[in-house]
Amino acid sequence: MSNLDAITARYVERTRKSREAHDRAKSLLPRGVSSNFRAVDPNPIFVETAVGTTITDLDGNRYLDFGMAFGAMMAGHAHPKVVAAVERQVRRGTLHAMPHRLEAVVAEELRARFGQEQWRFANSGTEATMHAIRLARGATGRPGVIKFEGAYHGAHDTVLVSTKPPLGRVGLRQAPASVPASEGIPPGTLQHTHVAQFNDLDSVRRRFDENLNKVACVIVEPIMLNMGVTEPEPAFLPGLREVCDQYGALLIFDEVKTGVKIARGGATEHYHVRPDIVCLAKAIGGGLPLAAFGASAALMEEINSFRVMHVGTYASNPLTLAAAEATLKEVLTDAAYEQVFALNRKLVDGYAALVREHGLPAYANGVGGMGTVNFRKDRMRDYRDWASLDKTMSHAFWLAMMNEGIIPQPPGPDEQWTISVQHTESDIDAHLKAFGKVAPLLKKLSA
Repeated sequence: MSNLDAITARYVERTRKSREAHDRAKSLLPRGVSSNFRAVDPNPIFVETAVGTTITDLDGNRYLDFGMAFGAMMAGHAHPKVVAAVERQVRRGTLHAMPHRLEAVVAEELRARFGQEQWRFANSGTEATMHAIRLARGATGRPGVIKFEGAYHGAHDTVLVSTKPPLGRVGLRQAPASVPASEGIPPGTLQHTHVAQFNDLDSVRRRFDENLNKVACVIVEPIMLNMGVTEPEPAFLPGLREVCDQYGALLIFDEVKTGVKIARGGATEHYHVRPDIVCLAKAIGGGLPLAAFGASAALMEEINSFRVMHVGTYASNPLTLAAAEATLKEVLTDAAYEQVFALNRKLVDGYAALVREHGLPAYANGVGGMGTVNFRKDRMRDYRDWASLDKTMSHAFWLAMMNEGIIPQPPGPDEQWTISVQHTESDIDAHLKAFGKVAPLLKKLSA
């Protein structure tokens, strides 16, 4: 039995009831899950409870959780202040699809953090980026969108392009092909999505020149979080701002993941670059489904005047905004950020030390409250670099850490961990102790 087989066999043995539940679900749900990202080989765990930093599965296994719902749970699971806010609001009503005071309260907090004058609410990151792109197209009268190879901006057709394209179809590095990430995307939609290379301003200019006066916007994750934690080079984001201004296009920051996690005002604050539109989701809702997009009052006039449509029965749901108010005002405080960032630095540094000690072909990287270990020797700067990661070792890492009672990050080599406000020094110590046991197993895989 190979080392990977042994790791997998132990995982299967520990998660028998989850496997049974997954087998039953397969007859009712495609792949037995409600989102493709939750389908994990040999089987996902099925969660019974998630409280604080601990997840318990159907088999009674307890895990220290650093996946934190793909980064949505910076508040930690069932934070008492968020729970109390939701309980109060439940008694007042769960949905009425009419205006209420919390809309302005939360919008005011987002304006203070991100600087954008006006906001609209939605339910998911997909909705936020979809509406932001429509707003940009409406304001400019142009159809084109530039996105970056390897970037994920949600599941709508315009951006479901070149998210993880096969290397045999990607084209030149400086001029990536537009590769649909799913069947069902019409060619007419695909022709308006132009793909550039992250950290390569010349590739962006090339796309603008090829589609002169036809590009409405550039959408970018300021840190590429569909590729672990791949940071922009120092001149890249300021350069994007200049290029967009030069060609009369709008700059959209997809801060669904960076959002309030790398600074109070996200990447906008961290990198000192002001986009035209900011998209938020995940961590702002404290565990409830909430998204938002913000822009200047002048740009939002497109919506104010009804020239651009934004509607939604569940937009600004009072439950989600009650959770958001508590999260943004009472949970994600200055003191909380200081604690989270210090813990994340300890975890990143601890991983780096263990990688060196065991001679693993990997490196650790982190920003703010997020981090990952990449199973590749050299640092990544774009998707082509990410594609050379050792995917087998990454999967073995996740399974082996799960066997030690740690959810190190969401499954997959493209994900990252999140430190929540409820994590402690002892949680970090436990995480690193587990990796100390797992590292020798991974070393054997790399031999």
